[in-house]
Order: sequence, then structure tokens, then C-alpha cells
Amino acid sequence: MPTMLKMLLAERQLKSHTDFVVAYDRCAAELDPPVPPGYGPAKAQYYQWLSGRMVGLPRDYHRRVLQRMFPGWTVERLFRMVDSPSADPRALQPSATIDSELEAFLGAEMVTRGVTLVYPTRSDAAVVVPENDLRGLIYVSALLQRHTGIRVNFCGDREAAAYTDRAYIGFGLGTVPPPPLDTDRRLFTVSTTDSTIGPVVEHLELSDGTRYDSGNERHIGFLARFRPSPGLHPDRYWFLCAGLAPRGAAGAGWFLANHWSSLHQWAGANEFVAVIAVRRYSDQAFGLEKLIVGPPDTESRE
Repeated sequence: MPTMLKMLLAERQLKSHTDFVVAYDRCAAELDPPVPPGYGPAKAQYYQWLSGRMVGLPRDYHRRVLQRMFPGWTVERLFRMVDSPSADPRALQPSATIDSELEAFLGAEMVTRGVTLVYPTRSDAAVVVPENDLRGLIYVSALLQRHTGIRVNFCGDREAAAYTDRAYIGFGLGTVPPPPLDTDRRLFTVSTTDSTIGPVVEHLELSDGTRYDSGNERHIGFLARFRPSPGLHPDRYWFLCAGLAPRGAAGAGWFLANHWSSLHQWAGANEFVAVIAVRRYSDQAFGLEKLIVGPPDTESRE
């Protein structure tokens, strides 16, 4: 059985190692930073790629070039075996390419390895999954499904706590481990109380001293992005969508799905926490209350 890479190359009439290297070098030169000519795979390695007889996946710069050559395809999918050698690769192609800006916002690991959406579970309550948290998950899931190169998994908070070596987006408190305790990196703290439906936010305090209490008449949601282990996994982000009111997590999920591009422009690659004002009778946010962006470029927007 051929790999998907072999089928895509045949579709493009790139049938020899020489033809492939020419296309490889052209795409490598377009990267930022560029990969110099001559770094493409040797002939033996190239034929291993086509046959799938290889241990592991290509190294970092090969990944970058291949994703440039085949927008919307993850490296994992390129090296997946195809059941039928006569299959049409266009029928298996993603319906939408992965926006490079979205990839930078979510982190490269989510694009290459997939993302796990985490929902809270309440075994002692009549409602197993809180409705508002679930709506936030649905908004983000719909965004990711429009970019079908990203593999999406779902799991409950108990499973997420047991297996932390992955990229997460959590909906509701407790769905992802808290941000680092290092005070130089912690952008917010949350005070909670337990209830029959799980932890409830009493107040949210940002690193600049701004405080939001659950007694406010407004519905407040907050959205955080942080690196759980920047030294080991610099391309891994965890996201948390939660709130101080019933619609908080749903509103945070809606804001993430609809305004991720603005957040990316403001925060870049840095960690951040965004506080969002949510409409009382709708999940839609009507304003960004505050955005705190973490190191190295610490700044605040109101």
C-alpha cells in the first residue's frame, strides 16, 4: 500500500527523486527562516518516505517543508498508508487548509498531533456535563472541524488529569491543570467554592490587581492560554474557557471561536488571559473587558 505522500506526488507529476528535490527546495526557500538548498531527503530516504518503511516521522525542518508543499495536510496524514493504490487523493484531501495564523495561535503541536477538548463531568449530579460548558466546547469544535487537518479528540476532566502529555482546550474549571505556580508567569488566580455541580468561581484576580467577583450583574467569562512546560514543549499550549456566571464558559468558547485572530494579533506567541463580557440572554460576547499578555512582552489592554 502506498503512502498518501506518494499519491499526492503522482498527482502533481513529481515522479522522480530529482523532481521532488526541486519542488522541495523551492518550498524550503519560502519558509521563515528559509531552509537552504541541499537539505532535502537523500534518494534512499525519499523512497522510504514513499513506501512507508521508516521508523518515526521526519525531523523538524522536513516537517516544515512538507506542510508548505501540501497545505492542510499534517505530516501524520502524509505518511499514512492508503488502503487502495487507485484511490483519488482529492477525495481524501481536507476540505479547508489550515490557516498559518490559526496554527501559530493554537500551537504547532495541535496541528501535528491533534487537540483534546475537555469537558467537566459531575458523577454526583443529575446533569452529567454542565450545559453551558458543553456549548462552549461545541463552538470551538465547530471552528476546528472547518480545518480538517487538525485531529480533534474529546475526553472528560478525570481522564485529562491522568494523561497530561497532550494539547488541551478545557471548558469549565478543573478541566485542565492550573497555570504554572511561578509568580513571574502566573497571569491570574481564581478563588472557588464547591457546589453540587462542581467548583464555582467566587472571584477572578488578574496579575495587575484587577478583580472580578461572581456577584457582579454582568456575565463574565475568561479565556486563558498558557504553556504547561515551555522548556520541554515550547509548541504546546493549553487553553481554558471558564466564567464567573452561568454563560461564562460558553461565552469564552464563543469568543475563542470567533475572535481568535484578534487575540493572536494582540498576544502573538505569548501567554495571555482575556476577560470577556457576555450577553445576559446569549452566549455572544459584547466586549473584551481586559487582556493581560504575559512575558516576554508583558502588556495590558483595556
